[in-house]
Amino acid sequence: MINEQVIITKIGIKKQGERKHFQINLPRNSKFIIGVAYGERLISVVDGYYADNQIAVFKKNQLLGELRLQSCEEANCFYSADIIAKDSNLNYQDYSNEGFLVQPYTHQNKRTIEQVKVNAESTIVQGLFTDIIGKSLNTNVWYEVSIYVWINVEE
Repeated sequence: MINEQVIITKIGIKKQGERKHFQINLPRNSKFIIGVAYGERLISVVDGYYADNQIAVFKKNQLLGELRLQSCEEANCFYSADIIAKDSNLNYQDYSNEGFLVQPYTHQNKRTIEQVKVNAESTIVQGLFTDIIGKSLNTNVWYEVSIYVWINVEE
């Protein structure tokens, strides 16, 4: 019988430009990596990080960092993503919202699992996360990135 499981890995970033190499260990009975998702949580707010969106000027989204995952199998680098803190232009998606405050859960795209199919014979996934926001702000930003790796497991 084959079941789906998720492995959660958390990476903490505290210094500007920090690069974190990490491993995600898969169970020995893993057959395939079938999906990847991520989330982020800001721990220390830096001045100016969350800009006021009331002025009608489009702003660049805050790029936290770059995530790369690779397998020791033939797929090698199978996932790459730019981790964005929030959509800075969320209020500009709908100009008819007078009196209604736009929130990420009302207008932002629903996050879904990015589907992949990678052989899980090696049981180790290598990862690299590189901080970008700390370098661009020239200060330390403390945040956490969670990586969710979905796998098929034979029981």
